[in-house]
Amino acid sequence: MKRVVLLFVLIISGSFLVTAQEAWNLKGTLLDEASGSALSGAVVRIPGKVATSNENGVFVFSGIQPGRLSLWIEAEGYEPYSMTVSLSNEPIDLGNIHMRKMSPEGDQGMSDVVLIALENDEDNRTQAGSSLLSAGSDVFSNTAAYTFSPMFFKTRGYDNENLSVYMNGIPVNDPETGRASWSEWGGLNDATRNKEVVNGMGLAPFTFGSLGGSTNIITRPSLHRAQTKLTYSLSNRTYVHRLMFTWSTGMRPDGWAITFSGSRRWGNEGFVDGVFYDAWAYFLGIEKKLNARHSLALTIYGSPTRRGQQGPATQEAYDLAGSNFYNPYWGYQNGEKRNSRIKDFHEPMILLNHYGNLSEKLQWNNGLAFSFGYNGSIAPNWYNAPDPRPDYYRYLPSYASDQSTKDLIAEQWKTSPEISQFNWDKLYQINYLSNLEGKSARYILENRRTDQRQLVFNSTLKYQVLPYLNLTGGVIFRNYRGNSFKIIDDLLGANFWRDVDQFAERDFTGDTSKLQNDLNDPNRRVKVGDKFGYNYILHQNWWQAWAQSEFVFDDVEFFAGLSYTGQQFWREGLMRNGRYPDNSYGASPKYSFNDIALKTGGTYKITGRHFIQVNGLYMTRAPYLRNAFLSARIRNDVLPDLTSERIVSGEVSYLMRYPFANLRLTAYHTIFDDQTEINSFYHDDLKTFVNYIMAGISKTHQGVELGAEVKITSRLSAIGVASLGNYRYTNRPMATISYDNGSKPDTTELVYIKNFYVPGTPQTATSLGLKYAGPRYLYLNINANYFDNNYMDFNPERRTQAAIANLGPGDPLIATITRQEKLPSAFTLDASIGKSWKIHEYFINLNFSLSNILDNRDIITSGFEQFRFDFTNKDVNKFPPKYYYGYGRTFFLNLAFRY
Repeated sequence: MKRVVLLFVLIISGSFLVTAQEAWNLKGTLLDEASGSALSGAVVRIPGKVATSNENGVFVFSGIQPGRLSLWIEAEGYEPYSMTVSLSNEPIDLGNIHMRKMSPEGDQGMSDVVLIALENDEDNRTQAGSSLLSAGSDVFSNTAAYTFSPMFFKTRGYDNENLSVYMNGIPVNDPETGRASWSEWGGLNDATRNKEVVNGMGLAPFTFGSLGGSTNIITRPSLHRAQTKLTYSLSNRTYVHRLMFTWSTGMRPDGWAITFSGSRRWGNEGFVDGVFYDAWAYFLGIEKKLNARHSLALTIYGSPTRRGQQGPATQEAYDLAGSNFYNPYWGYQNGEKRNSRIKDFHEPMILLNHYGNLSEKLQWNNGLAFSFGYNGSIAPNWYNAPDPRPDYYRYLPSYASDQSTKDLIAEQWKTSPEISQFNWDKLYQINYLSNLEGKSARYILENRRTDQRQLVFNSTLKYQVLPYLNLTGGVIFRNYRGNSFKIIDDLLGANFWRDVDQFAERDFTGDTSKLQNDLNDPNRRVKVGDKFGYNYILHQNWWQAWAQSEFVFDDVEFFAGLSYTGQQFWREGLMRNGRYPDNSYGASPKYSFNDIALKTGGTYKITGRHFIQVNGLYMTRAPYLRNAFLSARIRNDVLPDLTSERIVSGEVSYLMRYPFANLRLTAYHTIFDDQTEINSFYHDDLKTFVNYIMAGISKTHQGVELGAEVKITSRLSAIGVASLGNYRYTNRPMATISYDNGSKPDTTELVYIKNFYVPGTPQTATSLGLKYAGPRYLYLNINANYFDNNYMDFNPERRTQAAIANLGPGDPLIATITRQEKLPSAFTLDASIGKSWKIHEYFINLNFSLSNILDNRDIITSGFEQFRFDFTNKDVNKFPPKYYYGYGRTFFLNLAFRY
């Protein structure tokens, strides 16, 4: 009898289940817009009913009466989505609904102002932006990208060249430096928000990958929803105003999809005096669906930008000016602020992509890209005249020998603003006097330009061999041509500039050939727009082939990959330099490198909620073009014993995933060998540019990363992030010193920096925050952040035998000269709030953020020792370090209107 009753219950239950399955009248599938992966746990609302998407992204409603209704979708980390549905008596399947990821600030405009601030370092002493470019959905990555970036934070201490960035699968890292330049697509937030992000050494579906991770920016118009969007932003950081317009058709019934986006960012100055901003941006994407399996997409974008620079200063100059945001680069001219150092660039790119789904198991994508344009840095130059920089060390009180003079100079700084500013009127007056004598300009503004042109092709194939085995591979070829030269930007009232090396003219009196920058056209008088000083081309042919396999089983996943990279590069001199007449003009020998990389990793699924991941990498990497030549401006010589660097790295992670909690804990260890670092600077005593090259450098980067998010309630979450690192030099490299004016032969010296900390990033960074996701798309975030173990960039010459010569053993001055300065720890508090409204078919998004709420204006974000040292008196204070200070309280307001 019990069996009969049980059978009856099962039959009835089954019939109800079947009825429920068949009685739905509205359903849909939620997918990530960029990756196409299913979104589970999203909340879908219609009047009177709520549903949640399952592990396949599917949501279902039943028992809905016919008529028009509004449907709202909320998914954590994604923009809200709404639509109007007309229901009849027939079931409706809405199909795939693509959800767009939301940045932590509610709008990616925050990345604009952060990266611009980081890129203000014209001397490239910091290589910021690597964390921002790799921002993904992982809580640690997002915090590192947005919350930590104002402190020049670098994930794992890696420089930017260790992150690979792609545009529709095509690499966009600079061939000369290896770094990705975000500014080339700055202001195009709407068009470039879709990304595939791989952190660390994990498996990447679009490339072999890199040590620090890989990011693929996807601009396909078919992935953009049909919309018209207008955005206005207001800030007090770098630019003041931003206006963006985006129009997209989505994929139309005729198989065409079009996206257009444009922006304007501008401001006379932001947080720092004299730092103006003037930028435009444009984007056009056109995609044609040829048939069910093939599509072609054309993309054109660029971001012409011109912006003033902020200069570092010594603490003495900051104190004299009464502000830690003193900027020595600007001064008044005719009552208006004028900056003496300007970044001016425009490097557009044209891409043609083919997307082929040859079968359900085989995908074949191809890309062809052409980029061109210029990247310039405008700065003053002078000849036989006083240094125009207002904070030049000889103009400061500390240089004076008696106290009365010190006091007088200090009083002038405080009472006469023109003393601390760039004196434009004085430069014009001196040049007018030179005109009267028929002489060359004493002062000019020169534009140090690199005009690049490159053609890139890539092809990627992905094949599912078996249900548990995927194979991916590809080839890339790049041809690069970078022309570097100087042009006259402004003669500052003078009639001409004489194209000779004034430093060589001093050191080689009577030898008229050595002072010539170009023996093929000696003693040339140059005017605005003319090339002078140096002119050369760096050529490179670069290619890569890679393959990787991925195995996916119920309890374990693992992969293995191999890549081969080859290249050939050479220098072509367009001027015959007087110091190197036989080694500067024409083509240099061609240098070839062949490098390999091996990568493997796996994931063990302890349960459906707990995972262990292990990844490992070995690779060799040829030196980048900028690090290959001793002095590319004037001669063909490369570094002695030029070789590829070697990198070995491993990481192990524990992951926990629950509906109420997510956690990632990672430990990593990376070894760099045979690295090269080049610093080029003007040497006051020698009156010439000096190239200081350290080769054979070894480093170790090791540490722990933690990212955790726990739901306190259904609306309130707590976030904890920590990065604890230990990045050090582990050997004593050799340095080669090259002098542009040829006054001294190249020299070498041993640099004692073993166990020094790698500078340029906090090695400790932590954040605790609360995130509130309220009803109807209200959000509120607050973060408390702490930074420590940030070390100053050091002058290698202070760590040589010459620096401590004639000092006896145990002399305390040895420690004073050689120790590395640790910057003070820092604490910041940030908050942001956002709200979205839907009015009929229109969406309004409002976001407001405050950074450094406590207005701490004493935070040193980075600093460097000057590349000068008093070898005679061993006085480390004669040339004190220079610092950058982080902004005080700043805001960012963003208003977007979309329909």
